[in-house]
Amino acid sequence: MKQNPDLQKRLFAYLAPHRKILILGLLCAVSTSLITLSMAMFLKMAFDAIQFGDGQKLAFICIAVVAVYTIKGVFSFGQSYYLSLTANRIAAQLRNEIFGHLQRLSLSFFNKRRTGNILSTITGDVPVLQEASVSIKDAITAPITIAVSVVVLLIYNWKLWLVSLIFIPFMAIVISKITKRIRAISKEVQDRLADITTNSSESVSGVRIIKSFAAEELEISRFVTHNQSSLKANMRSVRKSALLRPLTEFIGAFGIALVLFLGGLLVTNSQQSLKPLKEQWYKEVAIPEIMNNQPMPKEPDWLTDKKWKAPAGAFTLGGLMAFVYLLNALSRSAGDMGSLLSLRARAFAAAKRIFDEVLDVESEVQEPPDPIVLPRIRGEVRFENVSFQYASEGEKVLKNISFVVKPGEIVAIVGKTGSGKSTLVDLIPRFYDPTEGRVLVDDVDIREVKLDSLRRQIGIVPQETWLFAGTLKHNISYGNPDATDEAIRSAAQAANASSFIDSSSMPLGYDTIVGERGIRLSGGERQRIAIARAILMNPRLLILDEATSSLDAASEALVKEALDSLMKGRTTIVIAHRLSTIMNADRILVMSEGRIIESGSHRELIALNGAYSRLYETQVQGLEE
Repeated sequence: MKQNPDLQKRLFAYLAPHRKILILGLLCAVSTSLITLSMAMFLKMAFDAIQFGDGQKLAFICIAVVAVYTIKGVFSFGQSYYLSLTANRIAAQLRNEIFGHLQRLSLSFFNKRRTGNILSTITGDVPVLQEASVSIKDAITAPITIAVSVVVLLIYNWKLWLVSLIFIPFMAIVISKITKRIRAISKEVQDRLADITTNSSESVSGVRIIKSFAAEELEISRFVTHNQSSLKANMRSVRKSALLRPLTEFIGAFGIALVLFLGGLLVTNSQQSLKPLKEQWYKEVAIPEIMNNQPMPKEPDWLTDKKWKAPAGAFTLGGLMAFVYLLNALSRSAGDMGSLLSLRARAFAAAKRIFDEVLDVESEVQEPPDPIVLPRIRGEVRFENVSFQYASEGEKVLKNISFVVKPGEIVAIVGKTGSGKSTLVDLIPRFYDPTEGRVLVDDVDIREVKLDSLRRQIGIVPQETWLFAGTLKHNISYGNPDATDEAIRSAAQAANASSFIDSSSMPLGYDTIVGERGIRLSGGERQRIAIARAILMNPRLLILDEATSSLDAASEALVKEALDSLMKGRTTIVIAHRLSTIMNADRILVMSEGRIIESGSHRELIALNGAYSRLYETQVQGLEE
């Protein structure tokens, strides 16, 4: 299976900004590899010195080996450091891009995907590419090692080299088959990891529900199932990867064994062919010297001496050791190439997930090329024949909605669950775009405006409050990070939050850490922090999703008073579940099955004796019971 050239090109583009450091690391890697190969030369000289009894030469070689390996240590450090630096920078860049892109995607993206799948691109796929970045050295050093080894082996003994070639096709077949299988397994491994991440995320987030239903064992069972599936997929990949090097080395061992056998015969034959030359030297040089009462002369270098040079084709023990060393290096490099192909397959699978499932996904909510920057708005909101349907659903959630909210007006939206209330208000900050019609703020189509200039003028207090795992101060000032401490305190007081923040139970006051999702606070306290956050933004347009639903009676009265003060002169849209909280609204819109079926004040709708009146009577009767 061929890899997508565009995908490969995009991956290499991430290397470009780091090319100087990468080149430095690769140069160190190449130097390390060449110094390692040079050991063949030292081995040859050392064993030849041993074979021919040259102790002085052997000592020099040993000192040279220590010096060369000291230099190798410097290059080895540079290789590890610079390549790791490149890999970590690329990983950091990818994580930044993925996280930044996720922040810019519309809500529909998150509605369609599991949290675990999204998180696994950062926690699972990016490390695979990071590992591949470090291993890029093998793509350079392995071919160089193979090429240099082949050339030197041919120089040492081309006949012996041809014999060892018999096993190379077998290595190629093994590498091809195993890497093809690893490619197929890699996607499954990442998918199973996403299942684990999703399961873990849901279990931590929903721990209260799990414990409420005594479902710990069920969740453990679910996790064990996902974990076991992941383990099996991982081990299939590990088995294939682990087989690669032993198989190539096993095949290489046959080559080395054959070379040792044939090479040993060559050394023996060479020694026999050298015997007459040695006898001649003893007769013509050594014996006359001894006869003249001279010390025994040193034997010549039988490999290089002009006069007493061994016959052509002579193969020494040193030559055989160097040959076996280079052949082993060649075999290891072939294994490295196989491992590299395996890692390449996993890297491409990870990259495909990153690009296809995150970075190449376009937000359904797009700003125009030259967006309008909204000035301070008056707060008029207009819906003109708006219909909406989610991409994954066939039926429209909103159907031909038209109404106007005047600046400073308080409009409540009521209706049964699933009538489209939340979807309707989600269109105002452009969390979604209408399928048909348009939404205008101050007579400007919001699809033509710069998103942050719109959203910074809208304060939203949801029913399900989300707090970040920071301090109270951080959470209150989240929409206005430049706010002064005095402004933060004033907002907290207006939302009736200062009473518990300044209490003895919170000695750190506004620097108190609230924990993940505000777990250290009660539901009412979390809601009051969310209201303080909206108050601090000083927005022109408020969207309240039953903002006082989690408060006790005393706190609700104080917060309602604060909200009444905040809502003066500001446009406010309230999604109401308890009709008693919106009886004083300027207008109430009643929704049913994605349509506005009634509109008017509380008194007008009661007098109409329609859907609102029946809903109100049902709630009053429920309270009386």
